[in-house]
Amino acid sequence: MTQRVMIFGKKFAALRRERYLTQDEFAQRLEMSPANIRRLEQAEVGGMQVKNFRRLAALLNISPDDLRRAIGAKQTSPPAGAEAESQEPPMASAEFPAGLKESPRDIVDVPHFHGVSAARIENRTDAAQGRAAVPAGSKRRFAVTVDGDCMEPKYRDGDIVVFSVDAAEREGIVDGKNYFIQFTDGENTFKRIFPDPENRELLILRCWNERYPQRIVDRSRVKLLARAVYRLMPDE
Repeated sequence: MTQRVMIFGKKFAALRRERYLTQDEFAQRLEMSPANIRRLEQAEVGGMQVKNFRRLAALLNISPDDLRRAIGAKQTSPPAGAEAESQEPPMASAEFPAGLKESPRDIVDVPHFHGVSAARIENRTDAAQGRAAVPAGSKRRFAVTVDGDCMEPKYRDGDIVVFSVDAAEREGIVDGKNYFIQFTDGENTFKRIFPDPENRELLILRCWNERYPQRIVDRSRVKLLARAVYRLMPDE
């Protein structure tokens, strides 16, 4: 019988979302099928083959023991009724400001941050001012006032853009989409993101405005991503 490590599905899924990987990308890195990734994530407790568990530990650069403490249940083989990973064929939580709860009303208030630039390093905490009324939707959203012309003509100086953390975690990084990016050193920016096709650990950040050069950063530097979901259009 194949040895398995029992893991909590929600904790396993959180590891992927924290790295903004799609299920397909996660499966490729672990040499697993996307169907098995989905099965493990959806199970309350699931059985992961030991070889894949070790690959996951290597991907996260931690020991298998530390990984077991982080996401593991106590059993090393599936109990009755547990969801098990199928046999394989041969062959990525960020902190976010509290209080982003929404009511069931059609219009809700979300935090609104002013003066965050796509071309300059900004301090998002110092820039926080007030709230913005937006249509009800996913819970972890916030609005940002664009400062500068880096994202023109798509987004102009003074535009108010609503971002969703939930969308970024659910989808992973989608080539060419627009994201609010918070780095581990406190820097924030607003850019289009393209995973580097030759090294998926690198991200290419681009403005819509071609006057600005692209920038390449390591995925591990990203603390939080939120995808732009729409732009508020004030009645002038």
